[in-house]
Amino acid sequence: MEPLTIVSSRTPAGPLLEVAGDLDHSNAHHLRTAAVGAVVSAGLMLVMDLGELGFCDSSGITALIAVRNHLVAVGAGLILVAVPDTLRRLLHLTGLDQVFELRDSHRLPSH
Repeated sequence: MEPLTIVSSRTPAGPLLEVAGDLDHSNAHHLRTAAVGAVVSAGLMLVMDLGELGFCDSSGITALIAVRNHLVAVGAGLILVAVPDTLRRLLHLTGLDQVFELRDSHRLPSH
């Protein structure tokens, strides 16, 4: 089991949380706390990079849903990037791939 780490920084779209390790019942509340603490204003997006996420159980998915619901309530959005294949498959099977915005990268296209 890999410990959960969450590193916060900023992007032009809003805050970025880089989530690594295992997200499960023992630490899902840390993700909720970090996301709420990211202070996302209306009109901005919280970008969550899951590229180094090793494992995510149902508690982790519930935390992702809670984060999204919180952001929607304040008029902000959530983008999940670099979603591991196993989690992407689970989101697809549950229909949550229609709820979350999934992207390959948090880099904005150059003009």
